[in-house]
Amino acid sequence: MNTASHPKPLRILHLTGTLDRGGIESWLVNLLAQVPGSEARMDVLVVSPDPRPGDLDRQVWGLGGRAFHAPPTGRPLAFLAALWRHLREHGPYDVVHSHIHHFGGLALLAARLAGVPVRAATSHLDSRRGDAAAGRGRRLYLRGMRAALESGVTHRLAVSAEAAAALFGPGWRERGTRLVTLGVNLEAVRGARGGAEHLRRELGLPPGEAVIGHVGQFRPQKNHLFLLDVFAAYLRRHGPARLLLVGDGPERSRVGARVRELGLEDRVHLTGSRPDVPGLLWAMDAFVFPSLTEGLSLALLEAQAAGLPAVVSRGVPLDPRMRLEAVEVLDLEAGGEAWADAVARALARGRAVPEALDFDVARTSRELLAFYAQAVQEAGAGGGPR
Repeated sequence: MNTASHPKPLRILHLTGTLDRGGIESWLVNLLAQVPGSEARMDVLVVSPDPRPGDLDRQVWGLGGRAFHAPPTGRPLAFLAALWRHLREHGPYDVVHSHIHHFGGLALLAARLAGVPVRAATSHLDSRRGDAAAGRGRRLYLRGMRAALESGVTHRLAVSAEAAAALFGPGWRERGTRLVTLGVNLEAVRGARGGAEHLRRELGLPPGEAVIGHVGQFRPQKNHLFLLDVFAAYLRRHGPARLLLVGDGPERSRVGARVRELGLEDRVHLTGSRPDVPGLLWAMDAFVFPSLTEGLSLALLEAQAAGLPAVVSRGVPLDPRMRLEAVEVLDLEAGGEAWADAVARALARGRAVPEALDFDVARTSRELLAFYAQAVQEAGAGGGPR
């Protein structure tokens, strides 16, 4: 649908976590870069236990968006009051779009009460394993958030079937949930190829040694500690290599301690959060992703755009449009040695850069904008859900 039918630019508020370099947050920045301000004006409200300024706040402002920070999620009444004020002072918004999983239910209920016509929730994560193991207090919280979500949401979206079931329940299809593709900046990945050797020298990666890589925030679900055990097993079984860990987060100190415990300080490179992830992918020879849970990994999509062979856990949903021949899937229970051997097989397969990959953010951004425009038009005509 052409957004020209909407007389003014759509006003959209995205709710997300701290704007550090992560999958959802980087996608939001790419989205802002793709959408003309004449068609949509987008704000970002950071909703987090620790809503501090992140690495990408300035980029949001630089791309014509605005980044705001809500009170910590541990103070729900203060959060609701601040969200209500924000919607009144900075709106009116046509769309409030939550990317914050369960807590988004409370935010969308508030948006409904404030009169926002389109209230979308995207599930980016398969949280079922952790939700099933939750204690009594957490179960009560989840029940309350799900009830709020049912009352507040008008459009249910998810990046995979697994993520859809986690947020919207086993009957997600019957509830009209739409599976969406976020997309990655394929042009940026392809354009970074020529800088690989420079980056390898900068990072102290010697020529002739394989570089095993991972990109992701240092959080428990990413399973960095297991990855270190895999790497140690690889060194024992297959010889010298380097491990490149790109990202930052609350688990970084634990990861660093484990690196020292294993005596791998000279072979594990913790780069921290960096803006040149596309170039770093070309400095790698294989991509390893042992996550406990995921939605649809944008980091894996970028690795595929760079042609990297990959080893991933069964907790990582795969899309049929991916280059599945370049991916080996293992159970985490197989253990470090089996994973190390799979990494060796990935390195033997080598890099194979695809001519095309059906996950270009330039296209998926247009699809999302058309979805917004249609939803707003239907809501204005009285044909959309309330």
